[in-house]
Amino acid sequence: MDVQEKRLEPQPAVVIRTKARADALGPAMGELFPAVLGFVLASPAEPEGPPFCRYLAMDGEEWEIECGMAVSEAVAGEGRIEATELPGGAAVTTMHVGPYETLGQSWEVLQGWVAQNGKAAAAAPWEVYWTDPGEVQDPAQWRTEIVIPVEG
Repeated sequence: MDVQEKRLEPQPAVVIRTKARADALGPAMGELFPAVLGFVLASPAEPEGPPFCRYLAMDGEEWEIECGMAVSEAVAGEGRIEATELPGGAAVTTMHVGPYETLGQSWEVLQGWVAQNGKAAAAAPWEVYWTDPGEVQDPAQWRTEIVIPVEG
């Protein structure tokens, strides 16, 4: 698996925050992503890439997550939609290819690389879903980028 060090620019985004059990993340995302996309399409902003899920807290039975989309310009949130920003700065990433059920293996490799290279996480990590399972039926071809912001 290829690990890349990147320098990210801050990116305005809109999200819906929720808490979900690890085994219920898929259904939660399936509900939240269409709501976020509908909001973005009705706003003055344009989508700036595929949907993402940021993991704010992964301890306990329920994880706190943000499901959202980067946008071309900052917009005010409304209702349960919140304006936010994906952080800029140093990050390490890898591209997981395959079903979501095997994402844990890619997370372990990337987190191991961070530790082995003396890096420290600087902000909540996220996944970017480059493949829409509604369009690509074969899970072996799904592409999910894992992003861990790091100090430095």
